[in-house]
Amino acid sequence: FVVDLSSSTVIDSKTLDPGVQPMFTPEDCELAEIIVQSSSKVAEILKERYGITDMSRVACDPWSVHFASDEDVELTKWNKDSNVPARLVQTFLYYRQDGDDMQDNHYAHPIDVLPVVDLNARQVITVGGLDRPAPKIPTDSVNYHRDLVKTNTYLETSWRNDTLAALDVVQPDGPSFRVSDGHLVEWQKWSFRVGFNYREGLVLHDVCFDGRPIVHRASLVEMAVPYGDPYPPHQRKCAFDVGDYGLGYCANSLELGCDCLGHIHYFDAALSDVAGNGQVKKKAICMHEEDQGILWKHVEYRNGHNESRRSRELVISSIATVVNYEYLFYWRLRQDGMIDFEIKLSGELSTNLPSVTEDEIGHTTHGTLVAPGVNAQIHQHMFCARLDMAVDGSKNTVSEVDVVCKPYNDMTNPYGNVFQAEETILDSEKNAIRHADMTKARSWKISNASGRTNNVNKKATAYKLLPFTRGPAQPLMLVDPSSTVAKKGAFARAHLWVTPYVDEERYPAGEYTPQGDGSVGLVDWTANDRSLVAEDVVLWHAFGVCHVPRVEDFPVMPCESTGFTLKPDNFFDGNPTIDIAPDKNDASKLAKACCTSS
Repeated sequence: FVVDLSSSTVIDSKTLDPGVQPMFTPEDCELAEIIVQSSSKVAEILKERYGITDMSRVACDPWSVHFASDEDVELTKWNKDSNVPARLVQTFLYYRQDGDDMQDNHYAHPIDVLPVVDLNARQVITVGGLDRPAPKIPTDSVNYHRDLVKTNTYLETSWRNDTLAALDVVQPDGPSFRVSDGHLVEWQKWSFRVGFNYREGLVLHDVCFDGRPIVHRASLVEMAVPYGDPYPPHQRKCAFDVGDYGLGYCANSLELGCDCLGHIHYFDAALSDVAGNGQVKKKAICMHEEDQGILWKHVEYRNGHNESRRSRELVISSIATVVNYEYLFYWRLRQDGMIDFEIKLSGELSTNLPSVTEDEIGHTTHGTLVAPGVNAQIHQHMFCARLDMAVDGSKNTVSEVDVVCKPYNDMTNPYGNVFQAEETILDSEKNAIRHADMTKARSWKISNASGRTNNVNKKATAYKLLPFTRGPAQPLMLVDPSSTVAKKGAFARAHLWVTPYVDEERYPAGEYTPQGDGSVGLVDWTANDRSLVAEDVVLWHAFGVCHVPRVEDFPVMPCESTGFTLKPDNFFDGNPTIDIAPDKNDASKLAKACCTSS
């Protein structure tokens, strides 16, 4: 329904196909765990196989059910007495061995039993993983919680002795940014509005530099997380975290001095619960400034004169916990007009017991043993950012720029030293389905198509999209192209897609991803092969991380990064930071036993 709040009337509605499922709310995930913990069937299985009698110590991680086969689809029809398709959640089980509350790292104690819940019927409809003799649940304590580090079996049990000295981020004059009208931010010629919703989480609107528009709207719109383990019941293990759970619903309330350092401005987020009641998530977005080293520098070697400026960035961030994983999102605006988007991945690995086959051969084949008897499966995190561009206006054209080596030629390349940038306009949707190519320094340029040109070289003003500027370059989705996850996550078949703006084209894997197949998404839209020349263009940038787990990723994973950059290209008449005045930080001090200052 589309409702006009001012008149309290419904102005539009749409009838959905039977079986279409909305995303899982936090209340849905809590309900799934309650159903499993209250199930006499599951309790009897765990008691018989493992002697577990306290179901409060059984953690039940809720995952959407990925349909890997026709048999999986049939699970939605389990209740022959009902015409309502099941709303399925599969719950991976773990045992909390230590502690009095939820401190124990239960991922060190995976259980091989996998209940599947129908939230509509509020019952467990099937239990997977019972076709093998009960394996031993690993019992080693592998903890990160401050209260349980002392219980670790083989990792450190006390804090390190060489404690770090304090490093405080102090701004005695306060921050340099201004916030007005609740969400309008101005800083160092930048202006933009901060938005937030239940699905995408953090959104930037109307991003301008010195009054000139660059991006109309920028957000992360989907994330496919396929796991590479074929052994049942893990063939169904795949999540679409944005569409399945909502980054806004999963957002943290951030903590001063831990999640964000310095002089902080927080934005609260207004959401609704499962019943439609309004609720406020406090401190859902953090904004602060960071020093980023030297912005630019040159020394005239003939006389030793030094000119340098330090770089400062404005960072707008949000963090989401999606069951076991943490996703840390950072939009970084630089003084030189660049925009970085960085995602850091942390949290816990979703673990499992090795399969019967792996036990028989003595090693894991689709993952890594990260603790004795504990397997972490290989997987990917494939993200999709939606960039509604507006470089100096709404009419833009996208082109691909490759740097290529030219062959010897007596006339044009007699010494064989020529390599040059070559630009190709991406004039239609099918031609704009592109892959990154590090061997050609490939970038994608978004140029103004309304006649705005650079004053120096007369080229169209532009920004370019640079892939993988945070973390290493990574592959596209690695599953077989004929698989169901490849169809649903088709946006991850290419690093770039471009479409003309259409209101309804919002989510690349479809509006409703739980139990969905990816229909009415990016592949369907681009099949129309619409023109992209001088249009209001939307870039869909797919990028990600291929995670081959390491022992060092357990019990909690050090942050791993990925991301991209939007960089001005003929947008300015020169270095836009020439007008930054020289400055010297008088609070800096020499360390003891260092050289003497001259």
